[in-house]
Amino acid sequence: MAGDDGGPPLDEAALAISATLTSGFDSIEWLAALDMIAGDCPTPTPEGVARHLFGELGFSGNREAYYDWRNSCLDRVIETRTGIPISLSVLMIEVGRRLGVDLYGVGMPAHFLVGVSGEEHFFDPFNDGRRLDHDGVRALFEQLTRGQVTWQERFLEPTPNRAIVVRMLNNLKGVFVRRNDELRLGLVMQLRAQVPALADEEADEILAATALFN
Repeated sequence: MAGDDGGPPLDEAALAISATLTSGFDSIEWLAALDMIAGDCPTPTPEGVARHLFGELGFSGNREAYYDWRNSCLDRVIETRTGIPISLSVLMIEVGRRLGVDLYGVGMPAHFLVGVSGEEHFFDPFNDGRRLDHDGVRALFEQLTRGQVTWQERFLEPTPNRAIVVRMLNNLKGVFVRRNDELRLGLVMQLRAQVPALADEEADEILAATALFN
């Protein structure tokens, strides 16, 4: 997280978050599960990956328990085949990477998407992996924000892995604050402390959140 490149491998970083929040966690098992999912994909194209994950395997958005913290854990997403936009996007990106399909995260406010390198279309993993063009993404954004946020083209720019991991941690922080889950909040704040910019920016908050461990 402290390097000068785009950030850590998404699969390893996401599973590190799961390992921090779950006792007896085996990252190797879930990396192998990703390998297996990719190995079973019959068509190594962006559309083929989307069809495999959201059609054949039935991955989908968890609308019934959207704010369950487990939706941010990649292992749980693989096990239950449900998640939130960002965790399902990480799944799609990492399955694509294993197949040589160059996908990237699109950290649009309000809804995370997956982009295709060198192409002008996107996928919405939360909504059954549907394919969207530029106008479709903008329409989705305006629907979700109810026109209260001004659209900007930069919303479609690729999001570096480091920023994706930070967004995942921010989501978990928000969930645990709302749940008054001090233990898991402290763990998440410790993870955030590994990001130099966040460590400097929120030093006091990190100390407060982790006080129960002192």
